[in-house]
Amino acid sequence: IVKGGFRATMALIIAIIALIFSIISYQRTGGTIGLEDEIKALQKKTETLKKETIQQVKKLEEKTKKLKQETGEALERLGKTLKLEEARGKK
Repeated sequence: IVKGGFRATMALIIAIIALIFSIISYQRTGGTIGLEDEIKALQKKTETLKKETIQQVKKLEEKTKKLKQETGEALERLGKTLKLEEARGKK
């Protein structure tokens, strides 16, 4: 019999029990399988958000283009009106 053999055996048994508990806890939290599923779900959400953002940017570009055109037309009308007023004032 080795001196301190009982203590070493008890330490080994406790370590094995702790290992079993840690494995059970890891599996309950999902382990790597749960993480992979979460990553895939987040990638899908990111892709969806990316597509929605692209659509919103396109809409904003169209509205900006339309507003620029309307502003240009309004300035042209204003310029013509001012020229007519000047011409009337000179007569």
